[in-house]
Amino acid sequence: MKEYKLNIRVGDDIEIGRFRNVIAKIKAIETDKHGQPVIITNKGAKKLLSCRLVKLYKTPKQLLMEKKKK
Repeated sequence: MKEYKLNIRVGDDIEIGRFRNVIAKIKAIETDKHGQPVIITNKGAKKLLSCRLVKLYKTPKQLLMEKKKK
């Protein structure tokens, strides 16, 4: 069995929606009535693992371009 560790912080960007094409920012991380993790975004509450983490799929070239902008 594989083990994965996710570092998800308030302020990270995620992609949500049917086609994962809407970018939202994480405002808070909470648990629901069943004890499952839920992220609160500026677009509403979402289950933790029903979104795409933007920071996990950027190419090295995209990361370099972001560093140059800062």
